[in-house]
Amino acid sequence: MEPLRRAVACHCLPQPIRRAIHAAVELGATGIQFNARQELRPTDLSDSGRRQLRHDLEIEGLTISSLAFPTRRSLYDPEQIEARISGLKQTLEFAYQLQVPIVVARVGAIPSDKDSEEYKLLINVLSDVARHSNRVGTTLAITPTRDSAADLKELLSKITEGLVGINFDPAVFAMCGHDAIAAYRELHQHVLHITARDGVRDIDGSGQEVVLGRGDVDWPELIALLTEAEYRGWLTVDRTNSEDPGRDAKRALAYLKNVTHGE
Repeated sequence: MEPLRRAVACHCLPQPIRRAIHAAVELGATGIQFNARQELRPTDLSDSGRRQLRHDLEIEGLTISSLAFPTRRSLYDPEQIEARISGLKQTLEFAYQLQVPIVVARVGAIPSDKDSEEYKLLINVLSDVARHSNRVGTTLAITPTRDSAADLKELLSKITEGLVGINFDPAVFAMCGHDAIAAYRELHQHVLHITARDGVRDIDGSGQEVVLGRGDVDWPELIALLTEAEYRGWLTVDRTNSEDPGRDAKRALAYLKNVTHGE
């Protein structure tokens, strides 16, 4: 099996993109994730600009692991839904132009009532996006939001006209009191990308993100499972709540290198 590939989210390196690319390499990453709504928007780069970006990445020996498409509302919230879906489709096309196979996005918490209009709308939206993905050659990987592995698996089973996968974020499961390892075992066939974060469940029932390796996620076991499952995607280090995300990203990349035995 090929060594697990380690990347870092660009927002953890708050500086201009070209400097961030160099900084990612210095931290030991071989990949970088860009936010397609704030850091690297489709409208910001001409064809020549895209070629230049790919050239800059190639010189540094870096690959774009994925594009992130953050939204303020769920994919089934009717308010401005057309603009949201249009933006997601545009990002999938942009990713293909940059030779990036995965776009990660949160769809919002899966509605608990499977007969609700919200649940039906979510299925319709994801099916539409999956059909679009088939045409452009890039795949959406959804990031869980307090959802159980069973609910995620059931949702994906209803998308039959194209592929939608999982951006597995073990910290989400840990912060919600779920077993991240058990969740991966159930979802591994759908996992296309992994966000490398860690978290703990507080005594009051809330969750808290912590430095990688210091939370409730059993990373050595998860790495062993990835090897067993012959996972070939990226491990993208991210910190969403940190006073010094660059420092934490450096520690996280070093930790992952250690638990993967330097691979």
